[in-house]
Amino acid sequence: MQQIDPLFMLQPSMITEAGIGCFAVHPIAAGARVIAPNPTGPNRHLELDEIPLSHLKYCPLMESGKYLAPADFNHMSPFWYINHDRDPNIRAEAWRLFAARDIAAGEELTLYYPDLLTHPMNARWVVPELHV
Repeated sequence: MQQIDPLFMLQPSMITEAGIGCFAVHPIAAGARVIAPNPTGPNRHLELDEIPLSHLKYCPLMESGKYLAPADFNHMSPFWYINHDRDPNIRAEAWRLFAARDIAAGEELTLYYPDLLTHPMNARWVVPELHV
């Protein structure tokens, strides 16, 4: 059986009250596209009423008016565990993720949430004092 070399791992976040975080297993060069497989299939594009309110904070609103959601909320890709930081090491461009700078092995991957969580319903999770 061939052993798979993981790209990312989940472990407790170093960010206060963040819970679980997504960490690089290997170094990632600045500008590199950051890709993780979805364990249960492709992401879904859902209407607001199709998403449990408890999970809305994980689903960014897309230009289409639908929300990006994992294929299965019970088996989410490591990317759904990327936490917020005011000085992130990952940037989003057209729903693709890239390393904003060199990322060391063992470093937690972070995004700037206000760039993704744009719907008024997400305002409760994008708190200016914490996120902006």
